[in-house]
Amino acid sequence: MDDKLLSDILLAEREIRLQIEALEQQTAERLEKLHRELTRMLDDESGKLQAELEQAQARTEHSALREADALLAEARAFATQLENLDALELDRVILRHLARILPEGEK
Repeated sequence: MDDKLLSDILLAEREIRLQIEALEQQTAERLEKLHRELTRMLDDESGKLQAELEQAQARTEHSALREADALLAEARAFATQLENLDALELDRVILRHLARILPEGEK
């Protein structure tokens, strides 16, 4: 092979190798940039989901407290009604409940 042809082949091989290395470097940089972007997106989405979770927990807690307050108000109203019963009416209520509790033969 003539020296000029061999030199041209080696030069072409070197240029191809340099182009491949440049492409590998560009690819690595693009992958790193994409990784950073995806990590940022994941962090953003995680933050949004955490905020939504905290809001849902606050709403649930608020709802449970309202329900508990309503039940307490109902229980207090019932207790007030019981406190205001006269003795005769109280005896009737107690007997009516005892009749439900006691077996048939023990009335």
